[in-house]
Amino acid sequence: MEHPHHRVVHRVHTCQGCGVSLREVKPFKVDIRQVFDVPPVAIEVTQHEREVKSCPHCRCVQQAEFPAHVTNHVQYCPRLTALAVYLHHIQLIPYKRLSDTIEALYQHSMSTGTLANMVKRGREALESNMDIIEDALLDSNILHVDETSLRINGKLAWVHVACTSRYTYLAPHASRGKKATDDIGILPRYEGTMMHDAFDTYPKYTHATHALCHAHHLRELKGFIEQGHTWAMRMTTFLLAAKQAVEAHHGALSEEEARRWERVYDRILAKAQHRLETMTPLPKKALAFVRRLQKRKEEALRFLREVHVPFDNNQAERDLRMVKVKENISGTFREETFAQSFCITRSIVSTLTKHEKNVWDSLCLLLTGETLDRVLSTT
Repeated sequence: MEHPHHRVVHRVHTCQGCGVSLREVKPFKVDIRQVFDVPPVAIEVTQHEREVKSCPHCRCVQQAEFPAHVTNHVQYCPRLTALAVYLHHIQLIPYKRLSDTIEALYQHSMSTGTLANMVKRGREALESNMDIIEDALLDSNILHVDETSLRINGKLAWVHVACTSRYTYLAPHASRGKKATDDIGILPRYEGTMMHDAFDTYPKYTHATHALCHAHHLRELKGFIEQGHTWAMRMTTFLLAAKQAVEAHHGALSEEEARRWERVYDRILAKAQHRLETMTPLPKKALAFVRRLQKRKEEALRFLREVHVPFDNNQAERDLRMVKVKENISGTFREETFAQSFCITRSIVSTLTKHEKNVWDSLCLLLTGETLDRVLSTT
């Protein structure tokens, strides 16, 4: 570190050879070793004192104003709320362990109920910023969408994601299908290109264009290859080669090149269909896959022509990953409100991370009333 917080100079006072004092001799060299450490931490109490005065001329009583965030006789500050939100939702520490952690680090006892209320207040402060994320997603030319299961109060539920490389919107819902995406409200209003897997809910939004995720297709093809289907290997080779060709052309092929790749695509699927339809017993799953790629050819090959359309939906899968990590580390949700709180916080944090913002500092700002768009715009 160029400018350390503290300097400790270890001086040479005496010559070990002859005993002469070296106190006035300047060193010809200084060796440096730096030690990084955490200073002692403690919760500080700030006492706000509001003056009340009586005017000696007119006897009117005048009083100063407390800061807007100081509303009770005794309360916790937004930074401590940010700490509870950060450790619970970001580092996935359950309330009991969070209580133990704060007592061990800060020598201050906080009940699990108090911490739960702080996290709830944090959610209320962050929730209004979800509209900013929603507006940004609706304005984007590509939208990654996906869903994953989780359990709320012992029942199967789903977390839905709509995201880009810059913004993330997570929302829990009891339903997996169109009722959920309608209730969440982003997909019914989106008019760009929607990137997703073959789940049948997404194509129902016909005012958007659609693109299919080839990472899903490659996983399915791997299974067919293991079953001995040679056409699946050819289709795998085709998809990976097409991906490389698009990357080599900076994200999009010329129309002539795209049509050439389309013809190869059509031939592979036509031969696969002919082969599968003559097999006994009929390989229904493989045949359904081939027919799906034929029927949805435009969606499958959109990445060839449109530079903003990626090859896969890995962005959505990455943004959903923390839902499963949360389940594995600290269990499922007891109430839907807890799941909503988690999704709101993770949406905000994911968006901050994508903008390369310091999560802790940004959370502190947001919980003191700053808006997400202003936090994202700061350098």
